[in-house]
Amino acid sequence: MPSYRDGHPKNPKLMQKKPLYAMLLLAGAFAFTACSDDNESNPTITQPSAFSIFEPAVGKANIDLQKSQSIQLTWSIPNYTDFGAPVVPTYVVQASPTGSFTKEFDREAKDNAGADYIVLEQTFNSTSGDINAEGLNQSMQLMLGWDKEDDVPAALPVTFRVVASIRDASSRDYFPITSSNTVQLNTVPYYIVNMPPVVWYMVGNNIGSASWSNDASSVGTGLIPLLPSSDEEYDKATGTGVISYTGFMTAGTQFKFVRTPGDWGSGDTSVSPRMQLHYQDVDSPDAALISDEDGDNHNIGIRADGYYVISLNTKSLKVTIAAYEKQPKTFATMSMPGDYNSWSMDNHMTACETLSGESHIWMAQFAPEAEGGVKFAANDDWADNWGAEAFPYATGVGGGANIPYTAGSYTVFFNDITGQYYFIANQ
Repeated sequence: MPSYRDGHPKNPKLMQKKPLYAMLLLAGAFAFTACSDDNESNPTITQPSAFSIFEPAVGKANIDLQKSQSIQLTWSIPNYTDFGAPVVPTYVVQASPTGSFTKEFDREAKDNAGADYIVLEQTFNSTSGDINAEGLNQSMQLMLGWDKEDDVPAALPVTFRVVASIRDASSRDYFPITSSNTVQLNTVPYYIVNMPPVVWYMVGNNIGSASWSNDASSVGTGLIPLLPSSDEEYDKATGTGVISYTGFMTAGTQFKFVRTPGDWGSGDTSVSPRMQLHYQDVDSPDAALISDEDGDNHNIGIRADGYYVISLNTKSLKVTIAAYEKQPKTFATMSMPGDYNSWSMDNHMTACETLSGESHIWMAQFAPEAEGGVKFAANDDWADNWGAEAFPYATGVGGGANIPYTAGSYTVFFNDITGQYYFIANQ
């Protein structure tokens, strides 16, 4: 398995004017040797002094963030070697509403006084990146504290710069450098009334049927989301709050959390923004239930067979894990009867969990063309059914009201132990 989950190699001791290590993704036919085998023909690492971000094609035109999907930025390649051997760095984009880059806004901090820029959550490995327009608007709303629509300016110039770094297998940065120039774009921001709850995913050898599979196509098989609840409140601007998972886990298995399918992010607790969480993020871990596994990876190891309640506060990024003492009922099938299919039981959901032999998390693609109502029903019968009067998420109750959906395209998740459901809008 890859080193980011099955034990990191020892950190290479990168040296000025020494050979690059294999952990640097060199795109050339070079043979690399250790420091003890140095010779004049080896490419050697240098510290770049600058690289350039280019003026976007949109120029000074106003970019309506509510009507746009993305903004494309492009930049040059930093030269990390003494004679131009190509290296593939990792890039992140910083955005400033003031044009200054003196103090980073910390999404986890309570006090961000004086912060004048924020790091956007996307990462890139090429010399261009499509900045998500909604994500940029969300970052500006969070940073500038827009609590109501009247707080939002009619126009907002945003200054961008790119930071490049070489990362090791555990996503730790080596030789981070900042672009020597910036570009400014004119945006038209908007007020996000209710940002949907942020989703994090569990991944591991005990999650679903695809062991340690972290990519967008593995959602529901190797990636299982934690779901929001009616009992929790979520920040309107950021969607942060407590999400949770309840289900069975097998002794001797391991898992962790990722924010975005396909992005392992960094396991380093000092890195911001966090895109991966693990054992070190568990608040008051119970040694009888879990253990810290795989050295630098800090996978969460399950010590006993059983049902677990796993909660994640997406604002503080703290995790709690407790035993679930009840014996839940199991179901062979789960359906979504509703107005869209004349309340037929034929639309069976996909069982997300197969490793443990029990299925309690169910998934479906749902694309109604008009509004209506829907419920969850087990075993092609109405004896066990769940509903609630809230959309797109809530905690359904047995025999509850029809769930009032709107037209659109959604990936739906439902937990039959807790009744939690979430209709996640497909991008």
